[in-house]
Amino acid sequence: MYYIGVDIGGTFTDCVLVDREGNHRAAKTLSTKDDPVPGVLAGLERLAGTVGVDLATLLERAERFGHGTTIGTNAVLERSGARVGLVATAGHGDALAMMRGAGRVAGRSIEDVFSVHGSRLPAPLIVPGAVVEVPERVDASGRVVVELDTGAAAERIGRMIAEYQLDSVAIALLWSFANPAHEKALAQAIPAVFVSSSAEVSPRLGEYERTVATVLNGYVGPACSRYLSDLESRLATPLLVMQSDGGVLPASAATALGTIDSGPAGGLIGVAALAGAYGHDHVVATDMGGTSFDLGLVVDGKPVVAEEHVIDQYTYRLPHLDVRSVACGGGSIAWIDGATGGLRVGPASAGSEPGPACYGRGGVEPTVTDADVVLGLLRPEAFLDGRMPLDRDAAVAAVGRLATRLGLTAEETAAGILRINNMHAATVIRQQTVERGHDPCDFALYAYGGAGPVHAFGYAAESGVREVVIPLGGGASTLSAYGIASGDVMLHRELDRSLLAPFDGPALATAVAEVRDAALADLAATGVTGDAHVEIDALMRYREQLMHSLEIPVPPTADGGTLLAGFDKEYVRRYGDGGTALFQAVEVFALRARVSVPAGIPVARPELSAPTGPAQTDVYWPGHGRTGTDVYRGTPEDMITGPALVELAHTTVAVPHGATLTAGPLGELRLKEF
Repeated sequence: MYYIGVDIGGTFTDCVLVDREGNHRAAKTLSTKDDPVPGVLAGLERLAGTVGVDLATLLERAERFGHGTTIGTNAVLERSGARVGLVATAGHGDALAMMRGAGRVAGRSIEDVFSVHGSRLPAPLIVPGAVVEVPERVDASGRVVVELDTGAAAERIGRMIAEYQLDSVAIALLWSFANPAHEKALAQAIPAVFVSSSAEVSPRLGEYERTVATVLNGYVGPACSRYLSDLESRLATPLLVMQSDGGVLPASAATALGTIDSGPAGGLIGVAALAGAYGHDHVVATDMGGTSFDLGLVVDGKPVVAEEHVIDQYTYRLPHLDVRSVACGGGSIAWIDGATGGLRVGPASAGSEPGPACYGRGGVEPTVTDADVVLGLLRPEAFLDGRMPLDRDAAVAAVGRLATRLGLTAEETAAGILRINNMHAATVIRQQTVERGHDPCDFALYAYGGAGPVHAFGYAAESGVREVVIPLGGGASTLSAYGIASGDVMLHRELDRSLLAPFDGPALATAVAEVRDAALADLAATGVTGDAHVEIDALMRYREQLMHSLEIPVPPTADGGTLLAGFDKEYVRRYGDGGTALFQAVEVFALRARVSVPAGIPVARPELSAPTGPAQTDVYWPGHGRTGTDVYRGTPEDMITGPALVELAHTTVAVPHGATLTAGPLGELRLKEF
């Protein structure tokens, strides 16, 4: 039996297979942007060929099929989602337009923040004017203060749907998470369009963030539902969909909003699954693909979770693995700033269509991948194991046009492109470690994605980590798909409950039991069976400290003293001894239950190809110039000292001058002294 994972990226679609013994196979094909299904089917056909069966047999033997998709993310970023209308409590229909005070700068780079003229509000997610405010009111305790006239409200909503030709309706009423009765009544009464209810999507305090989450779910929901339904029917096999919290759910139970960043979430879950076997408790997980650079942390063996997430300046609250994405992938386009005459890289990307100039698919803009080819870090005849030869002349011509304007050689310009791109990546690493109280020296850096192993030596040295690991060796390029295949079935349930320290033991125990029972009921509703594991965390802060909170595990005994001690310890670790407030009460403002059913997949062992080499090639190494370089094909058996290139099926590992590369017992590659 097989465990299969598929991850659709901006440039490539990755497919992974793991059997019950942990044997790992991978396939990679170009993504098909307009209709992702052909790209998925092509990848699965290739994957079936690696184990000597046809596609039908592969799917028959699939014990589980996990899938991550960029449909939702692309819909938001490209503004190609559904036509959405909003239903709100009377007097609160303008929550999206008002935003928070940080609405103009949320999620934007520091350069953009200080560019006053570039400051702007994001494009609206709802159709302008498509808002119905309904007379009703539920208070903070869940008590109905003003009854809802469901019939009259449904009639007004129906007229809005017809007038604005809506595909989707988002319902976000005040305090609905305390009592969802009014939202449920409206959802059942609305005509046949896609309906999102805030009590289902994001049952959390924070009217603006809850409304954003509900509208976003409605914005991406129709396209996601159509795609997943189409794929499931064409494959004739049930799908488990990766969610942004790092778990998978049946397609019928998954939320459309949860698919945003599902690929990067899969990568971080894959890293967490391998880190223990590789002997690392703290990991900086870096995924450099064709379009973006995604980064997350594993601390004490667990992926770090964020309370809030921002996409296109819209902030919403949903349990979400803390993955930061920036536009510095292999397809990032290099250009010259017209104001300063300086070289810049990104954020625009060539994607897969037309792709970098060296792809030979019509692209003419110079990209990071073109720079790799010019320098010799990527050999044209070896790309994708020789299945997709690159056009070196096209890469030289594209980079050369920039070089002429800069008064440099093509190689000097290519080296500059890499330095800038690596600096972007290292900056994000420092933001996620140093600025959060972590020392990068305490972390191993895992480099994966198609471009990660090529560039890791550069951005790792710049960020201060001491060891680079290429997880799964030749399977590193498809690690996100492996994480999707191996992800546990998981969901979260939150309960808003205000408890002040010193905590009342019975009240805390009652709240813990309530959120646990609700989470188990949610799991049962998905139809998933198996031994469920439940973890309870308390969301804690100093009273009235609305901007910051900590997630603290609730001890099995629900002991309030132990919980408070855990908060104090984590606060000191995060902010230092001087950050504690001796005269300010600590409060629990919510409890979060995480219920999971383990996948039970063994740690993957990639297929090792017989090593060959070394051959010789010339590489222009940034800082060293053109140097004769050893080239190895396949996983090396002995230690390699740089400069060297190790060419694997779907990626190349660059070993700079003086660095060493060794193969670990589980097929991983370890780069040191870079």
